[in-house]
Amino acid sequence: MRVHAFARGVVMVATLACIVASAAPDSTSGSAAPETLRLSLRQAKAMAVERQVAVLSAREQTVESMARSDEALASFRPSVDFKTYQTRQTENLMAMGLNLPGFPTLIGPFDTFDARVRFTQRIFDLARLRELDASRHAVDAARLRADATAQQMAGAAALAYVESQRAQQAVTAALANHALSQNLLQLARDQQSAGLATGVDVVRAQTVHARNTLLLRQARSSASEADTRLHRALGLGMSVALELTDPLQNDAMPVPALPAAIDTALHKRPELQALEQVVTQRDTERKAANAASYPALSVGGDIGPSGVTPAHNDYRTYSFGVQLTMPLMEGGAITAREDAAASRMRQAELQLRDTMQQVEEDVRLAVIAIETSADQIATAEISLTLAERLLDQARDRFRNGVADNLEVVDAQATLASARSARIDALAAHQMAFINYEMAVGRLEYGQP
Repeated sequence: MRVHAFARGVVMVATLACIVASAAPDSTSGSAAPETLRLSLRQAKAMAVERQVAVLSAREQTVESMARSDEALASFRPSVDFKTYQTRQTENLMAMGLNLPGFPTLIGPFDTFDARVRFTQRIFDLARLRELDASRHAVDAARLRADATAQQMAGAAALAYVESQRAQQAVTAALANHALSQNLLQLARDQQSAGLATGVDVVRAQTVHARNTLLLRQARSSASEADTRLHRALGLGMSVALELTDPLQNDAMPVPALPAAIDTALHKRPELQALEQVVTQRDTERKAANAASYPALSVGGDIGPSGVTPAHNDYRTYSFGVQLTMPLMEGGAITAREDAAASRMRQAELQLRDTMQQVEEDVRLAVIAIETSADQIATAEISLTLAERLLDQARDRFRNGVADNLEVVDAQATLASARSARIDALAAHQMAFINYEMAVGRLEYGQP
């Protein structure tokens, strides 16, 4: 039975050896080294905000809202225009109902010329005043939405940055596990040469080393994927090599108090502030629709030459006056517009209420994640220390011939798992704080 187990072990090692060979780096590659960019976490957030299309588009929407507000304001500024015409025409008196004895039926042709400058100024129009007020709230909402989008893109870049850090440290841990399994394989061979170990111990060590080689290759692949996602989150070209300067570490940051965090989020989250402005905007639009039934007052006038031609019998004429307009019957159109505006306001209120609940959920989940990841870090640190001690003891027992290397293999697997758990805990802790800062609306993304 031992011979068959040994044979199966040899076959397994031969199979995994192909993976080992394929994982070896190609030293003959002569491609030029790509450009390297040193990047801190804060710089990554700022870069994402400056480069991401979603942020740039949100800022352009703010510019558009400002232009629409200026357009609404223009209706209360003086309006001056110029108009001129020269016509030659005939008139049929019979078509006008005039049939005068002795007068010809057809008059003309005769020329008419007019050129004048017109001036109008709106004095009072409550509907347009409220429309102007609503447009200003729309500008504020657009600015806040742009800020919310910037925080989301900065947060996504920060999370991608931490994930890339985690993947790189996973590669470092995989390299350490690979080197350790290689040393233990050499130890098994030495022990076999000294007569203190069997071929099964060597095959077992070879199997572990081949598995660690595969895990190293997978870690490098995961790191490449994380690096690609980070480039995308930053809006960078894939040819730019990144050197992340902020390592994963346990900063022992305090866990925020939940009630204070929720209160901060309800007052600071730009999404909520934007929706509050939208509710106010919709309410003002409803009032503007209602005010369309009120009278509007304006003044105007014109002046210019009028005659047959510009140089024949032309005289300067003018007119000026005050105009008062008030709708008397519009078939229910004003009421319909008011109802539609009221419905839009209620929709905005519902969205605001739902978003407030979402914000509270975000904060609670972020705080729970911070507490959980902090416990995970503490447990991972203890587990890593114990795993290193266990491996040292197992290696000494195997070196002294007291036991086979099965204890070493188990201890090595425990150490690899402890290293991975510590890296994951550190990354989860840092990501939890990033999510918390996003949840309370305090994520900083400016240039350092």
